[in-house]
Amino acid sequence: MNKIAYTAFIAFVASVLTLVSVSALSGADRDAAVDEALGPITLEELAEHDNAESCWKAIHGRVYDITDYVPRHPTDEAVILEWCGRESTAGWDNKRPGMPHSPRAATLLEDYLIGRLVDERGEPELAATPAVDSPDDGVSRAQSPAADERLHRALLGLPQDGHYRGVFIDRGVIQVNVTFDLRDGRFESIDYRHLAYRDVDYLTLAEGDDLHPVRVQHEQIAERLAGEPVTAIFSLYEPERVVDDIDGFSGATLRGAKVISAIRDGLNRGVYSWP
Repeated sequence: MNKIAYTAFIAFVASVLTLVSVSALSGADRDAAVDEALGPITLEELAEHDNAESCWKAIHGRVYDITDYVPRHPTDEAVILEWCGRESTAGWDNKRPGMPHSPRAATLLEDYLIGRLVDERGEPELAATPAVDSPDDGVSRAQSPAADERLHRALLGLPQDGHYRGVFIDRGVIQVNVTFDLRDGRFESIDYRHLAYRDVDYLTLAEGDDLHPVRVQHEQIAERLAGEPVTAIFSLYEPERVVDDIDGFSGATLRGAKVISAIRDGLNRGVYSWP
């Protein structure tokens, strides 16, 4: 009797495993069929939709038109607009360093699927995958947790090497938008994509303009933080330690706290692109 029961149990398990395997294969076939039915979209076409009026993103080889979702995104609109018109897999897979978006978000994303990303020859254009060193036997294996430096830094709450973008927004208006690169926890470079206050765009000011010294002060911040650890941003609470007092412009005019906020925003968002 026990032998019969055991045989029946083995047969049942085998049946279940077969059904699971068939289901998995059918799911893969369905995904492939869906991709084949989607219209091809090139990187050039994708790049034309890089704003709030038309925001497309490419994630894992598929293109999504999330224009209608932008106003409903839970963070500041500028956060999601950063990814419009470009390959966005890195941002999707790293909502926080090493932490992807949730399965619920993935389900929601599928409602906005419009096409598949292709190259100029019409072949699938997939996101680049970071290279992992293979052992001498040539067998490709996942990197060991003991050797994964990115994992170590994430677990310790340390900023990872990479390219970051952050903004300071006041009353719905972007005043500071910075990009910066980190190497070993130090600033390698800092640049301003936007720098404005009360309808004055400082980045457009030329030497001789009344407020040009303010632009120069911000450029000094970028120059003097280069090579410094991330913690050096807090020196901007006392801007006279970082910038020169040009033409009588004060530290209050510099508003260093806004630069700090923009940099910290970038750190909170996580790596924008890997080195």
